[in-house]
Amino acid sequence: MTEVVLGEGGWGEVKVADFRGLKVAAKSLQKLIISPYNIGTFSCEMNIASKIRHPNLLQFIGATTEGNPMILTELMPTSLRKELESGGVAYPAILSISLDVACALNYLHLFKPHPILHRDVSSANVLLQPMGGYGYCWKAKVSDYGTVNLQPLSRTSNPGNPVYLAPESFNPNQHSPAMDVFSYGVLLIEMVVCEFPDVGKRVAQIKAIKRPTLKNLIERCLIENYKDRPTMSDIIKELNESI
Repeated sequence: MTEVVLGEGGWGEVKVADFRGLKVAAKSLQKLIISPYNIGTFSCEMNIASKIRHPNLLQFIGATTEGNPMILTELMPTSLRKELESGGVAYPAILSISLDVACALNYLHLFKPHPILHRDVSSANVLLQPMGGYGYCWKAKVSDYGTVNLQPLSRTSNPGNPVYLAPESFNPNQHSPAMDVFSYGVLLIEMVVCEFPDVGKRVAQIKAIKRPTLKNLIERCLIENYKDRPTMSDIIKELNESI
């Protein structure tokens, strides 16, 4: 494994590694969260991740629970967070990235026998591959869909970045795919205004959006009653009509 650190989060650190002659991303779990519960959960979720195949989900390559648990995935050159911090992306890219992310989440939500909730949708977890063109052509892939049920350091902690979380996130009885829809709406705001999400600025940010189609979609994704939000299937249909 190289010393090139790609990212760091609540669950561990991601570095570049060599696997059978390929450059891959290796995510190791923090020693502080290694417990019998998390090892068991990790094994179950890696088994599920190995069965997931979608062009807009980061490709799972392998995992190990021996020693320091580690996940290997395909390596992507950049993230949406990095591109937004570097000046943002063009409007055509916003639409294409939005559609890619919606397709990835829709696949997870329709997964059988039980839907998979991501619960940590954010610009840091949307990875990008340049596709050529005029500087705004990207293929987006959603990452970190395989570690959503690991217990954090505090049992009262909720997965995900608080600024993206739906109001019902802290009520287990109301957990549903609609939580990801809310986070997706926050992600859309972040792409359009090119600012890190801020709950205090959210109303003003939405008012400032000039694209009526996106503005309307964002407002519906952020409806407080989770039962009234659109599904990812609805969102895909709307975005396809906009592109």
